[in-house]
Amino acid sequence: MSKKTIIFSLLIIVFLVSCGARGDKSAQSDNYKKTLVEIKALTEALPDSANNIEARRYLARVQKLLRPVSNNAKKNGLTIVPVNVRPVEAGNIVEKIQYLGDIEGNPSVVVYPKLTDIITDIHVENGDYVHKNDVLANINDATVRASKRQVEAAYLSAKSQVANVNVEYERMKILFDENAISRSNWDQIVTQREVAEAGLKQAEAALEIASTQLKYATITAPISGYVSNTMYEPGDMATPQKPFASIHKIKTLKIDVNVTESDLGKIAIGKRCEVSVSAYPDEIFEGNVINISPVINPMTRTAEIEVQIDNADMRLKPGMFARVSIVTHERDNVLIIDKAATSKQTVLKRFGDSLRDDKVVETYSCYIVREGIALQVPIQIGIQSKTQYEVVNGLLQGDLVVVMGQNNLADSTLIEIVK
Repeated sequence: MSKKTIIFSLLIIVFLVSCGARGDKSAQSDNYKKTLVEIKALTEALPDSANNIEARRYLARVQKLLRPVSNNAKKNGLTIVPVNVRPVEAGNIVEKIQYLGDIEGNPSVVVYPKLTDIITDIHVENGDYVHKNDVLANINDATVRASKRQVEAAYLSAKSQVANVNVEYERMKILFDENAISRSNWDQIVTQREVAEAGLKQAEAALEIASTQLKYATITAPISGYVSNTMYEPGDMATPQKPFASIHKIKTLKIDVNVTESDLGKIAIGKRCEVSVSAYPDEIFEGNVINISPVINPMTRTAEIEVQIDNADMRLKPGMFARVSIVTHERDNVLIIDKAATSKQTVLKRFGDSLRDDKVVETYSCYIVREGIALQVPIQIGIQSKTQYEVVNGLLQGDLVVVMGQNNLADSTLIEIVK
């Protein structure tokens, strides 16, 4: 083995170690140079005709000189770090904000009895489909029916009285026109007529109320839909304070969610939504925003939005607990990177002369591999999904990004690609 070959080999070893240094200090650099000088001196003293014993002694001395450098390399991260990498590729990314809510019928109404009495018959059960104005139940109407008959009699009496007064009014009018009666007699008949007509109107109103009360004895469906939550049995006392049942239209459903003030600006009518429920954990149901409250609740600092879902297959049920992901942004054919492969730093920057101008700024970086070395590069991100960022600046398509092992890296660390 010639001196030139040995020197060349040793120079490569020291050079690789030095390149692997993370943040080399001058003292460390001087140690490396000192070791190199000593190795050079040993090499120059080794004759070209050295025998095996002399060569072994030379190598032992070189090993002794390299041992401190090797130990120092391990302490300062000079070892080669195994990493997994993945090329940066263009793809699609969707940014969402997630909220929780209860699924409701669209519409969904609660039916209340309007009459207090005994329920005699119930014609529906939970799950039945009813049409608008179908009879749901009957309430005992004996009392209101008797009341209506009494009011009808009073109405007929008032009507007869008006008829009699009108006859007298017409007769007195002829006499008054011929000056056969006094003014006071005429004013009296006019007043009697007005009183009789007012009494008739009052009797008509009472009859209308009695007829409405009698209708209340029959509970009917205000909309078409499916019946749920029936609360009565025949023989129970109906009361306006206790609902009879609920009726839901379920071919389209809705979810009301309360959105925070900070997210409200990202949402618009028509935005696509993805709805998931525990009953179908592997499925996503499509919906869209159909209404946004024009006011914010000052107590919660939230605004209510309404999400509508098509339910033609009738699998979703009112009352289900749902997770609603509102799609705020979608980008196609952009560079994306896994969040796990990035590092976020938070710094306080001043944008003016006052402390009020200080703002917290978040910066992002990742490690890319170039010629066996991991380089830390700053990146600018755009929108983000649950697991990925859009890369606006800092990376090129095809760059090898470290996706595993980056926690052991610093800028300019030697790496070995495992995968």
